[in-house]
Amino acid sequence: MGTWGTRNFENDGSLDWVFEMIDAKDGGLIADTLQFSLNKDGLLDTSECEDALAAAETVAALTGKPSEDYPETPLEKLDSLNILATLALRKLAISVVEKIKLNSEMKQTFTDSGEVEAWFAIQDELIKRLSL
Repeated sequence: MGTWGTRNFENDGSLDWVFEMIDAKDGGLIADTLQFSLNKDGLLDTSECEDALAAAETVAALTGKPSEDYPETPLEKLDSLNILATLALRKLAISVVEKIKLNSEMKQTFTDSGEVEAWFAIQDELIKRLSL
C-alpha cells in the first residue's frame, strides 16, 4: 500500500516524480509536466495530479521557497539542473495548481474523505509561495 496524505509529498507518486526528475537530470520535465496538465482536456487523474503538484512544488523550491516536506536529497541537487524559476514558469505552475483545485480526481478523493479543506490550505500555501 502506498503513502497518502494531504501534503504534496505525502504520496508515493509525487516522491517518485521528483526523484526521477533529479536522477534523470531533466529540468525540462518540470515545464513538460506542467504544460501537459494544463493542456489536458477533461479530468486530471490522481497520478497526473501527483506529478503536476510535484512539478509545481519544484518550481517553488527553485525560487527558494520549498515546502517543509520537499525531499532533502532532490532539494540539495536542484541547483545542479541550472533551471530558472522564471515568471512564466511560476505562472504556469499556479495555473496548474488552480486547475487541480477546481476539478480533478484528487480533489474528488479529498472531498470524499472529508479532507478537502486541509488539502485546499496546502495548495493555497503553494500558490502563495509561487506568487511571491
